[in-house]
Parts: sequence; C-alpha cells; structure tokens
Amino acid sequence: MHVAGKIFLILGIVVTLGGVVLAGLGGSNLSDVGEWDVKEKSEFTGMEGVSVYDYPQKEMIVMVRDNIRCDDFTFTMTNDTGENYAEVFCDDDTDGEKPFGWGDDPKGWYHMTTISASRYAEGEYTIEANADYELVDGFEVLFDEIGEGASGVAGLFGGGLVACCGIFFIILGGIFALTLKTPQKNQVNMAPLGGSGFTTSTSTVSSFTETTPSKQDELDNWEESQS
Repeated sequence: MHVAGKIFLILGIVVTLGGVVLAGLGGSNLSDVGEWDVKEKSEFTGMEGVSVYDYPQKEMIVMVRDNIRCDDFTFTMTNDTGENYAEVFCDDDTDGEKPFGWGDDPKGWYHMTTISASRYAEGEYTIEANADYELVDGFEVLFDEIGEGASGVAGLFGGGLVACCGIFFIILGGIFALTLKTPQKNQVNMAPLGGSGFTTSTSTVSSFTETTPSKQDELDNWEESQS
C-alpha cells in the first residue's frame, strides 16, 4: 500500500472517532437540558412554618419536592403591608396534583410559584409555608440551560461535521491505496569479469562471485617471479 493511502486512512479513522465522541457529548448535553440541581443552585432553604427572608429583588422560583401535591401546598411572602403576590397555580389536567408547567421541572421537584421582582421590592419579608422549599434564581437557571442547550447543539452538529470529514479522508485513503503504486527499489548484482573487472546488473538480490586461483596458477606465478 502506498504511504499516502496509509496516512489518509489512519487520519480518517482518528478524525471520525473524534467526531463521534464530540457528537455524543453534544447529545448528552442536550438530553440534560432541564435536569439541573436544585440544591446546588438554591440561594435560600426554607423549612415548613415561618421563615424570615432578606429578599434581593430577583426573580426567585420556589421549588418543592414532588411528593407534595400542588393543591395541598400553601406559600405566602409578606412584609408590613401584608400583601402576598406569590400565588400557586395548579394544573387542572392533573386534578390539582401538579403545578402549572410541571413538564419542564427537574426530576424530583416542582416549581410551585415565583417571587417576582416586578411585584416585590428589596427588603425583609416573612415567608409562611406548609412544606420545605428552595428559592432559586430563575434567570440564572434560564441562562445556564440556554448555554447548555447551545453547547449541546454545537457539539452535535460540530461532531457530525468532523465525522463526515473523517469519512472523506478514509475514502480518499482507499482511493490512494488502490491507484498509487509503491515504488520498487533496484539492487545491484556484481560478478567478476576476466580476473579483475566487474559487470553490474539489477535484480532483487545482490550477489558476489569470487574465483580462487588453482595450485598450478600459483606455481607458474612463482616461477615467473624468480626468472
């Protein structure tokens, strides 16, 4: 096989495998969209009963474990005015078991209500709830999920493109292997000519031939040297 064919075949296999791995990572990121860690992103953990909360005026979502029915859950956040704007809306299609929009909630949790920055001013509030809950910055979650989804799409399409390039290299290497000829090396055979000269010819294996003088030739040479 010609060396160019080998190089393109190996390069194609490596690039194709890299593309497959990249596409797999992208697909994994896409499948993880919506599955975020509530405990990790929580900015405030509230217990059942009354809690005092220093509200930073951010869009905070109220997350509750999914073993709590929506129509059984109560949540209020008030200050001196006594006004509560954190309302709980349940999905009628689930007979009130789950909150509205529960389909995109992370596994094991329900987004029960939202503390909206447009309704509440920054300051100290009293929260009353009949179950434990976590308060999470909604915009942080949104931006993180958008970023994860974008990276997943980029990885999926980028990996597919890289894999296609690898397949192209494999095809090119196959063509080179079938069409290009490996150059043959010529070797020289040397044989004696007369007594001292040599003739050369090309062949696969080099050979050397040597003639040993006879006893009579040695005697004749000695006599000539004495005379």
